[in-house]
Amino acid sequence: MTISNILFLLGLFLLVFYDIYLLIFHSGLRKDESEPNYRKSAVSVVVAARNEEQNIGRLLTSLINQSYPQELYEIIIANDRSNDKTAQIIEDFCSKWTNIRLVNIESTPEGISPKKFALSRAIEESQNEIILLTDADCLVTKYWIEAMVSKFSQKISMVAGFSRTQLPNWKKSSILHRFEFFDFLLMFMAAAGAILSGKYFSCSNQNLAYRRQSFYQVGGFEKIKHLLSGDDVNLLQLFRKKNLKVTFSLIGHSFVYTQPVKSFSHLISQRSRWASNSKWQLALNPEFFIYLVIVFSLHLVMLILLFLSWQTALLLFAGKFVSEFIFVALNFTKFESERGRLTFFPVWAIIQPFYLIFVAFRGLFDFFSWK
Repeated sequence: MTISNILFLLGLFLLVFYDIYLLIFHSGLRKDESEPNYRKSAVSVVVAARNEEQNIGRLLTSLINQSYPQELYEIIIANDRSNDKTAQIIEDFCSKWTNIRLVNIESTPEGISPKKFALSRAIEESQNEIILLTDADCLVTKYWIEAMVSKFSQKISMVAGFSRTQLPNWKKSSILHRFEFFDFLLMFMAAAGAILSGKYFSCSNQNLAYRRQSFYQVGGFEKIKHLLSGDDVNLLQLFRKKNLKVTFSLIGHSFVYTQPVKSFSHLISQRSRWASNSKWQLALNPEFFIYLVIVFSLHLVMLILLFLSWQTALLLFAGKFVSEFIFVALNFTKFESERGRLTFFPVWAIIQPFYLIFVAFRGLFDFFSWK
């Protein structure tokens, strides 16, 4: 048996397991039948901002114009050593709105990642039952707080939410931004399906909420403070280890927008940073680690076969393409209303294997920068 045949059989084996996970994710997305909770809990919106003068004003404007009763939520912004006008902009908002507070971070102690320290300080300053987080470059809907809080039943300790890039004119969007859109979409589809299936794989701090009591129950960021990234996905694993209940919000009003990347190098650096968390999952969540190994190995086998036997590589790619397209098409309207965007999926599918392998290797060796 030739090396090409062995690799092809290995690829088929990996593809079968990959498809099984897609079926699990699809099942999770179909069975989200949780009833909304209409109890108005007190909420602390927490944001860490570093050199965000271009974005923080937009976010704060969307946060002060929430449908949620103003007396029931506060906004805590941790200014993480910014050297632009971020602090000044926040102070201007603080002078006009009593429920906004600024926490200035002058320096970060050794042994803890800067963002985790900034978030920890903001959470310490906050007072309310629900901690609701987003990033400074995001934009939330008028009903964001209301929608996210409605997912907290008595048993729920964490609610993860959907984030997507803001592309108001799809036809004029660049290939880079369309690719980023689908990259976000597939990641969040898998993350949502996994969580709703009881497999707590991933989430994003761009749209995340948890109970204060639960956060301190897992020790906050203490066990993961030394990891540069992962204030979201690694925290999720600590919740899992404590058997705390997590859900995902598929309510449209709970979705947030994030700014598209400025360049391809920015996208690579950002995704490499996210991928750097993969190696820690062996200890934090072995099944998630196995899933990541399956995905990585499948793409690596396809790329190797491309040079040994392009016909068999094409067969594996076709199988993966069909499975992913069906998964995306069946669940697309849960996350996005413009079905015409699906026409870009083949372009994403062709680029993605090369991109994924490159990003995974960079993340493994922490080859990324962070502002």
